[in-house]
Amino acid sequence: MLYRAATVAIVAFWLVMMALLVRLETHPDATDILDVPVSYVMRLIFKHGQQSLLAVRQEGTPIGTISLRPSITGTSGRLLECSGALSVQLPLASRQRFNFNTAIDMDPTLRVRDFKVDVTIPGPRLRLTAQGDTARNVFSYAVRQADRVTASQVLPMDAARLGPALLQNLGLPASALPVISSGISQPAVTARETRLTMHGEQLQVYEVTVTEAAAQVLDFYVTQLGQIVMATTNFGCTFSAEDYQ
Repeated sequence: MLYRAATVAIVAFWLVMMALLVRLETHPDATDILDVPVSYVMRLIFKHGQQSLLAVRQEGTPIGTISLRPSITGTSGRLLECSGALSVQLPLASRQRFNFNTAIDMDPTLRVRDFKVDVTIPGPRLRLTAQGDTARNVFSYAVRQADRVTASQVLPMDAARLGPALLQNLGLPASALPVISSGISQPAVTARETRLTMHGEQLQVYEVTVTEAAAQVLDFYVTQLGQIVMATTNFGCTFSAEDYQ
């Protein structure tokens, strides 16, 4: 059950990242951008390569940390690495600790070229790894319990075949895909310059807001040097830079 939940989380992460990056690529200066193009803020993050170390809280309770490390690779690459540890209360289960590492490789226009995800749950010694390669149109994953592979598969990464294949592997009917897809709409992303006060210090920052189905789902703040110092979500999680605790 845990590996199924982790698999769903990885797929959801991939879908959200792809939706956001498609939005940035196809509409970098759309009319719903307020004061600053979102693409400018994203370029700023990679240009300076500042690590963002964020403490994560759920309804005010500390549940872990996340580290974001953007960088420029070679002459044409952009790499976003993310790692951390979270203690998450799963539905109908006890609180579980997750350790994770992800890496997303992109071209200069932020088009995803490949990605890797590695999630470990120490308690049951469960590990889930996944990776995608857009050039080869391949998505693969493997689930390990202790040192034994319990599930693995290589799938085409196009949405028409990937979705039904994953649902089948999770024991869900393919007919569930339209229901799931109907609940996902294209997010709108806006950015503007503003000021943020943290512990008595006023910062000049860029505020980036992600709205989905008329609901604000994510709001994060980026300094002039491209460091993320705070983020809020509509599901009770907040992120704040440890440098500004």
